[in-house]
Amino acid sequence: KFYIFLLLLSLIFNNYSHAHMQGNFSSEQEAEKKSLELGCEGIHKNQNKWLPCKNEKELHRYLRQ
Repeated sequence: KFYIFLLLLSLIFNNYSHAHMQGNFSSEQEAEKKSLELGCEGIHKNQNKWLPCKNEKELHRYLRQ
């Protein structure tokens, strides 16, 4: 059961990481373009990368659609 739990946990984390990598951009313009494509509003910055949508919670919601 423990190994099954670890497997499921790794799959969930991998899905989160994949979604997050699809939304990282080096410029505001690229993030704004992706935001329009996704249908969300605004952009936000996380460390040195720009991301579409007004926050990460909204970004992940749109990326999962």
